[in-house]
Amino acid sequence: MKSAFGARARTAAMGALLAMPGMLYAMTATDIMKSSDDVYRKAFTTAVIKVKLSTCRYVIGNGGTNCKEQPRVTVLEVGEKKWGSDKKDSRAISLVLQPVTDKGIGMLTYEYADSDRENDVLLYLPALEKVRRVVSGGDGNEDGGSFFGTEFFVDDTQLKKVDDYTYTMVGEDVQDGRPVWIVESTPTEKRAHKTQYGKSRLWVDKERKLILREDIYNRAGKLYRQRLNKAFALIDNVWIAREQTMNNLSTNRITVIQNLSAAYNKEVPDELMTERSLTDFTFKEKILATLRSHYK
Repeated sequence: MKSAFGARARTAAMGALLAMPGMLYAMTATDIMKSSDDVYRKAFTTAVIKVKLSTCRYVIGNGGTNCKEQPRVTVLEVGEKKWGSDKKDSRAISLVLQPVTDKGIGMLTYEYADSDRENDVLLYLPALEKVRRVVSGGDGNEDGGSFFGTEFFVDDTQLKKVDDYTYTMVGEDVQDGRPVWIVESTPTEKRAHKTQYGKSRLWVDKERKLILREDIYNRAGKLYRQRLNKAFALIDNVWIAREQTMNNLSTNRITVIQNLSAAYNKEVPDELMTERSLTDFTFKEKILATLRSHYK
């Protein structure tokens, strides 16, 4: 079986390894995170998904979290394709479908596994008829800026580079009925200059190596955000989180990402992952119309 974040396969060899208790306990926190990263990067070769992003300010009551205002809803169509000789890099395009006032806004991302190479992010704004570069993880305080006005930063939507962090084993627990390792991740000095995040604690599914929960702290060590990946489903032999949330505990704002439709490992032309697809509606629509027939 393969796995995605919503991205982003478990091998028989890894399954055999985990079945051996002596070797299980020999896994270090770094081993676990490298294994998880490998799962996400090898989960699929291509992906086309449709997602709904709902963001609101909330209050806590009646046993849960409730929006205190009408949520801001954005619907995106996202295409992704693995790139490079080892297919650990990727290119992705995110296109706004709704609201109508924002339709046509798009983001093109070139993501690299190498910690020495910065990801490239391009944003297209139809009103300005201009493509501009977004500084991803720049200046230590923006983490690429907000992802389409949500509580997710652009960097939050990309896979973390394993070598940008050091890892410590915190313990074991159960999350959403799944046995997990709890791993603490701390940015290296180099990475710390590019993010407002401090340490994070990650709940990693022992069997599938998927990250189910992440508690994110600011530089002062205060719990800042909480991310949850839930409602996992197997589509085209790829595990995806049908629902992801990012809860900003400092502003009481929350974003929920719902996976509406998805297709994996289909034939996606390289041309979709280009600036032309950001600016030429007819060109990209012709490609996407064919890919939508595979949605599940």
